[in-house]
Amino acid sequence: MTELPFDAIIFDHDGTLVDTERADLETCRILYQEHGVPFSIDYWAKHIVGYMGGYDRVLNDLTSRNGHGPTRARVWERFKELWDITSENVELMPGVMPLLAQLYAAGYPMAVATASDREWVKRWFTRFELWPYFQAIATGDDVVHNKPAPDVYLFAAAQLGVSPECCLVFEDSLPGVAAAKAAGMRVVAVSSPHTKQLDYSTADMIIDTLETVTTAWIETLTL
Repeated sequence: MTELPFDAIIFDHDGTLVDTERADLETCRILYQEHGVPFSIDYWAKHIVGYMGGYDRVLNDLTSRNGHGPTRARVWERFKELWDITSENVELMPGVMPLLAQLYAAGYPMAVATASDREWVKRWFTRFELWPYFQAIATGDDVVHNKPAPDVYLFAAAQLGVSPECCLVFEDSLPGVAAAKAAGMRVVAVSSPHTKQLDYSTADMIIDTLETVTTAWIETLTL
């Protein structure tokens, strides 16, 4: 068997494997519109998506500080109502299934490292039948410090039994890129039409879609 250039490949979940972020963006857009508060994709990408305090920012933006207007509990309840609607059309990110099949066939151990909780991952892994491809799942439930701290990526590597510096990571958010780099891993930032304006300069490589990734392409990263 040919020696692989990396001992393992680790994927972020939301926005990298599963396109939950399109639903998140639409939910936030509707919610801000309902409350008459200005909102933009740029604002969402820079301050909400991928950040542990992102939804606290949403609640702060949409609740009154003078005792009038909706409570945080009511805004959060409405957020969940909208999410139930927008998430009905969640799909995998382009190129995910062909890439996973190719990496699995090549013999790469794979893991997911996400800031989200384990039940969230189970929901989408079951829906899209992703379980067979992954040997480890690392979530925000498994660590004390979430992204941008490196803990969840280090935990994923430990579960796979590999050294962090021998791992290749695919990430879409700035906190996620920072977490993987802090763990000492090689990082490919995967931008989207919604996040392409972000500064991914700390990543080792930037791509627009996983559709361009192949095992041969991954081999070139070690050159």
